[in-house]
Amino acid sequence: MPSLDEAAQRYGQVSLDDDRLVVVHLLLYGYDMEAPSLSDAREWAEHYGLDERDNHIVLVGDPRMIGPRTYRMIPGLQVVDEDFVLTYDSAGGSARDDLWTELWPGLGHMLGGS
Repeated sequence: MPSLDEAAQRYGQVSLDDDRLVVVHLLLYGYDMEAPSLSDAREWAEHYGLDERDNHIVLVGDPRMIGPRTYRMIPGLQVVDEDFVLTYDSAGGSARDDLWTELWPGLGHMLGGS
């Protein structure tokens, strides 16, 4: 499976470093499958080099977000447009939009690509 950066480029012809994007990495679970800690977020950011990317933000969920509904959203990507409307939802195994044929190409289209 390609990295997010590779998939964005290959399937959407976009860079996740495009300054028109804000990429939010929402950690719903920590390494212990409990609510994530700030330490988990720091490790995630460091491991993926997100701490060096201006338009990438790592957020942590709180214990209220733990449960079957959020667990079913993993792995997942969602695209929210400039008006904060959920445009593509590829979160979880039974997502509304296919990651490869809808979300990535749709994001490319939103940013003015093909």
